[in-house]
Amino acid sequence: MKNFSFNARLIYFGAIVLFSLGFFFLQLSSVMNGGTGIGSIILLILWGVMAAFGIGGIIASFAVRKRSNQ
Repeated sequence: MKNFSFNARLIYFGAIVLFSLGFFFLQLSSVMNGGTGIGSIILLILWGVMAAFGIGGIIASFAVRKRSNQ
């Protein structure tokens, strides 16, 4: 990630967040409509972790940018 520009990192992690949140909400609707299997719940947790990774990447990008500007 060192070689990526700030804007490229935002696009990369933003795409991960949008993709992951989309599937998270699809899986959440499946679980709420009767998908009671353990696999459905595990997928819901994994999509949530992926979305958290993307959000963390965006926050880290802003932190690195702020630190390098000082």
